[in-house]
Amino acid sequence: MTPATGPRRSVRRQVGGRWTFERQGGAVASAKRVAVLAHWSRQPSVTRSVAELVSQLQANDFEVVVVSSCEAPGPLVFPELPAPDRLTVVRKPNLGYDFGSWSIGLAAVPEILGADRVLLLNDSMAGPFAPLGPLLGEFSATRADVWGLTDTYQFGYHLQSYCLGFAGGMLAERPLRRFWAHIRHETDKDQIIHRNEIGLSVLLRQEGYSLAPAFPHETVVGSGENPVIIGWRTLLLQGFPFLKREIIRDPDVAPGGQLAPQVVRELFGAELTDWVEDRAS
Repeated sequence: MTPATGPRRSVRRQVGGRWTFERQGGAVASAKRVAVLAHWSRQPSVTRSVAELVSQLQANDFEVVVVSSCEAPGPLVFPELPAPDRLTVVRKPNLGYDFGSWSIGLAAVPEILGADRVLLLNDSMAGPFAPLGPLLGEFSATRADVWGLTDTYQFGYHLQSYCLGFAGGMLAERPLRRFWAHIRHETDKDQIIHRNEIGLSVLLRQEGYSLAPAFPHETVVGSGENPVIIGWRTLLLQGFPFLKREIIRDPDVAPGGQLAPQVVRELFGAELTDWVEDRAS
């Protein structure tokens, strides 16, 4: 499943010159390890989840680019960071969801494409409730071309796109450059999943790239089930430091979802509400 180039314009063309640098970190262009975080909120003050994720990435030597579709006009407000002067923030209209934000981020700082390790993340998870050092170390040591936290056969095999890691500068290769340049703004969730999330993994496998998850689906759920929804408790027990925010908003989507606050509290000593509510600016 390759990206379509039909009459609808790509997100990059739709957004055009409307994206801007709110902050520019000086080291991104020459960095070997870069994380691009797709962010959306109604308020400029980021949640504890976003703040902690950025902080831990910086502490583990990742330059961080936040691509934000925040609806508030003021600049994003972060608490203390290990390297605030190295944080890059790109602001864009709310088009394209996470794949559109990653596409804009890679276009805004094209040097990222050649970095040895690139993480693409979104803010759909609460957490991290535990240090990310071990997982980031696994990504740094992986022999796979593309690494993710979880995979699934739901709707077709793919690495789940809330966290994808690309190794060895492979984002600069032609198939990937073309994929990201042609991301289109989709309004239907199923189209987003099939065209972008599943489509990327299909493209990667067609091109012969190797894929590897940190938490293989077969250790968490049955074939065809979503591990971060159906297997949320098993993942947490295995040391997975995140919880899908959808479970917090609607506990009925997951088995035993009503117990999620208690389980997170018992395992990590964390109160979920502290991690997902917008902070006062």
